[in-house]
Amino acid sequence: MENNTENIFTKENDSIDIRAEIEKYLIHWKWFLLSTVICVGIAVFYAKSKVNIYQTNATILVKEEGGAASELSAFQDLSALGLGGKNNVMDEIEIIKSRTLAEAYVRELDLNVSIFQQQGLKKVEKFKNLPLKYQILSDKEAFYKLDTVLEITILNKEQFEYQLEGTDEEVIAKFGEKLKIGNYEFLLTPNFVKFNQEADNSYELKFKSLNETIEDFKSKVSVSEVDDANIINIGIQYPVKEKAELILNTLIDLYNQMSIEDKNQVGKKTDAFIEERLEGITKELDEVDRLEEVYKKDKQITNIQEQGKLFVEEKSLNEQVLFQKSTQLSVVQFMIENIQKQKEDFDLLPASIGVEDNTQLSVSVANYNQLLLERNRLLRTSSPANPVVQNLNVELGNLRENIKKSLINSKQQLQIAINSLKEKESQYDGKISSMPQQVREYRTILRRQEIIAQLYSYLLQKKEENKISLAVTVSNAKIIDRAYSNKKPVAPKKAIIALAGLIIGLIIPFVIIYVRELLDTKFHSRADIEKQVSIPILGDIPFDKSEEKVIIKQGSRSSSAEAFRLLRTNLDFILSGVTEKSKVIFVTSTVSGEGKTFVAVNTASSLALTGKKVLLVGLDLRAPKITQYLGLPNRSGVSNYLIGQVEKITEVVFPIQEVDNLHVLSSGVVPPNPAELLLSPRVQTMFEELKEVYDYIVVDTAPVNLVTDTLMISKYADMFVYVARANYLDKRLLEVPQKLYQEKRLPNISILINAMSHERSYGYGGYYTYGGYGYGEEDQVKNNFFKKIFKR
Repeated sequence: MENNTENIFTKENDSIDIRAEIEKYLIHWKWFLLSTVICVGIAVFYAKSKVNIYQTNATILVKEEGGAASELSAFQDLSALGLGGKNNVMDEIEIIKSRTLAEAYVRELDLNVSIFQQQGLKKVEKFKNLPLKYQILSDKEAFYKLDTVLEITILNKEQFEYQLEGTDEEVIAKFGEKLKIGNYEFLLTPNFVKFNQEADNSYELKFKSLNETIEDFKSKVSVSEVDDANIINIGIQYPVKEKAELILNTLIDLYNQMSIEDKNQVGKKTDAFIEERLEGITKELDEVDRLEEVYKKDKQITNIQEQGKLFVEEKSLNEQVLFQKSTQLSVVQFMIENIQKQKEDFDLLPASIGVEDNTQLSVSVANYNQLLLERNRLLRTSSPANPVVQNLNVELGNLRENIKKSLINSKQQLQIAINSLKEKESQYDGKISSMPQQVREYRTILRRQEIIAQLYSYLLQKKEENKISLAVTVSNAKIIDRAYSNKKPVAPKKAIIALAGLIIGLIIPFVIIYVRELLDTKFHSRADIEKQVSIPILGDIPFDKSEEKVIIKQGSRSSSAEAFRLLRTNLDFILSGVTEKSKVIFVTSTVSGEGKTFVAVNTASSLALTGKKVLLVGLDLRAPKITQYLGLPNRSGVSNYLIGQVEKITEVVFPIQEVDNLHVLSSGVVPPNPAELLLSPRVQTMFEELKEVYDYIVVDTAPVNLVTDTLMISKYADMFVYVARANYLDKRLLEVPQKLYQEKRLPNISILINAMSHERSYGYGGYYTYGGYGYGEEDQVKNNFFKKIFKR
């Protein structure tokens, strides 16, 4: 007959698939909850174990005016050395970030040594109110190489116990007693007034090598330009706010101190030059003063000014010019000598003093000093092999040679001018040859005395001006905001860590479930079958954990019993088109172990409960299961009848005492040729005889994927109940019943899902089909609390 029930049992619309995908994960909500709680707990524990990190910032303004202008202001009335300049903000940022400056504040603050204490889950650095102090006894430079940790426990006001990292030895020592670690010596002294025995007195004294400390803080300090302005923001993230503020303030102070020292280098060189020349001029001035004194005494000159009235106006003017040129010649000579002293090394040149009509010389000296300062600044953070430094060396050498040549040229020009003036003076001398020899000699002494005195006064004046310039030199940076710390920590970000824990807690079970489903080849639900086959689904039988063989009896109220009652109703509906009084139901499966015998026995029992005469036939001749399943001894049956040992088939039929109206026909002995026996004409005779006696004949047959026995006798069936066991049968084997259905080799085939898991049914059948009416309560498995919550 045709499958007139196909539309009733086919799959529902596609929206159920989406719901099934969602329910596939929702049904494991307990695992999601447990994973989330654990991961969030771990995240909170992690956040609690981390020390709070605070952001500390400071802001400075880099002044535009700099260079050599302020240092050479003492000579700007004589030369063009007072050149203004601008500080490059990016250069200053690199200086602030330099290793040289980092080493300076690390040494200044002894940042290579720190004290920690365990407080709960955190190891906190102590900065204020330190419990103990240390003093280095060995060479401090060598001590900067020490890298170790001391675990210290203060026992009382006089003693403490310490353990060196990497050793098991615990040593008791006294405060003030010399401690020796390798070649390093130091001592510890207490820094508390009253000892509290009940408090936690365990500390960790950590020594870190200088190089590692420098790199550590160099990476922690961030320096950035603010909005393309001359403002620099300096920041550091550190657990101890007070220490971070001290580090930044010290950094800024040292940076300003270094910039002042750079600016004062030219001024100090100029001061040394003036001091050197003053010493020589003083000796010359003393000598000419003694010469005047001796001359007046020897010549008995009393009123030399009256005699000087004889000088004509032209001679006075000539002498004035001669004096100026002589002064300039002295200055040029001084500068040439200073350059010759430098030889191969580079040193700052003193500003040119009083050289007129030679602006290019003053500019060259200023450029030379400015380039030398830039070269010295680069050498602090790089080596002499730096290409930039080498280029500057070449440029400095060229400038110095040009300056030297310019000075020599100026000297020659001044010498020519002086010679010319002296020739004029000789002419004047000729005109006054009639003057007394004493006046002429005395005048020479006065002229020399005046030149030396004026030069001495000039140098004294410039010396004071240079001192003032050195005293008022300002730094490159103006502090806008000294270091300040934010109240709220910037790390750890507890909210983000907790959120990450929450997300991970949700992802872990999701991934596990997804991978498990991805690798799982078994079918678990009605939806899985509906995706694979188009065969009508007869129903599903919940997984039964009881040890009863016949679970459907008079008065049984379990979910499995109710499932078989529903199965019985569906069978009657499918067999409604069968006109014969007796209806034959074959029960088969794809492979063994899917529970077809269990289904056959309980299906026959459910039909017998309606008052109908039912026969349960074991027709799996290769592996008889009926008698074994019911716990009965093996006896004669179908095989005995087919080989002719039994005349009438009803002779080997026997009743089951537990269920009224239910009889059993066992498979009998295992024959050597079961396939040939099933082709015997006596098979048809057997079914005809049984149909005359029984209303329903339920036949337990062999699996169709293993042998052909079932296919050979399929013509005697009114319908096939194809058993597919959930969580057992490979989904790929569902192609077997689908092919049989498409080829119509099994009449009225319908799939019955056996051992459906309630938890994995995702809303299809199972316990939810029967549990809503009060059934199945005695079928619940009593277990401990944890298994009840997290059972699959």
